Order: sequence, then C-alpha cells, then structure tokens
Amino acid sequence: MSSARFEHFLWGIVLGMVYLWLKKRRGDRLLLHPVALAATVPVLYLGTALPDWDIAVFGIGGHRNPLFHSAIPYFCLAWLWRRLGLPEVVYSIGGPRLASALHVGLALGLASHLGLDVWQYGDVRWMPGETLGRLWLSGHAVLSGLVAWFPQSGRSTPSSS
Repeated sequence: MSSARFEHFLWGIVLGMVYLWLKKRRGDRLLLHPVALAATVPVLYLGTALPDWDIAVFGIGGHRNPLFHSAIPYFCLAWLWRRLGLPEVVYSIGGPRLASALHVGLALGLASHLGLDVWQYGDVRWMPGETLGRLWLSGHAVLSGLVAWFPQSGRSTPSSS
C-alpha cells in the first residue's frame, strides 16, 4: 500500500468514525454491530481507492478526472448492484444491517477521498481552473456523504407487473 493510498484509507476511517459517532448520537445504532463494522471496512477501503482507478483506464495524464473523481462511480455501481439482483441476496444473508453497511462504506470511502482531494489538490482534469475543480470535488463529496447518511435498505420493491 502506497503512502497516498494509506492516507486516503486513514482519512476514510476517520470519516467513518465521525459518521458512526453522529449516528449514535441520533439514536441510530444499525451499523454499530461488530459484523456490520467488519463488512464496512473493506468496502470503505474500496471507496477510497475507486477514484484512482482512472489511472488504469486513462493513464496518469487522465488522473483526477470528473468521471472517476465524483459520485458517478457510486451510482454506476449501485445501478449494477440492483441490475444483478444483489440486494435480495445480501438482504437474505444479513438483512438491512449488511446492506446498509456495504452502501455506507462505499459512499463514505468515496466521500473521504474526494474531500481529501479538495484540500490537497483541487484540480480536476478536463475542467478549467482550480476553483471549479474544488467545487466539483466538494459537491460530489457532499453528495456521497448524503448517500451514506440516508442509506437505502438495499432491498428492491417487487414490481407490480
């Protein structure tokens, strides 16, 4: 693990701890179960690493582009998750706790990566100016944080057809 990867993961752990503390203060203890925490950490790591996959796709010259350094990867994976029928499988294994842990971990990992990039870098490829890049990263970090704060149950509703 590189120092930058470790830094992003550490920042994700800190954000995850703040998230759990705030949720506990509001009386929401859904993810405070040891199994939920154990499921959240690897997915949180995945969320912190996901934006850097742009290097593998576009090369280092395309690093920190708006396709990967945004909430777009979360929504693409959430769509694929539902398309493959995984909500029902995960819900049958671990109920709403496991489903929420997986979504929250990914969203918080992504939010922490984007938030750290606002502070450390600010520039986003294919966007003019550092200010616009910081606004892009900030907006998507907040959006990812909101996705984590208001997780869906992970269970799709039966269709009426």
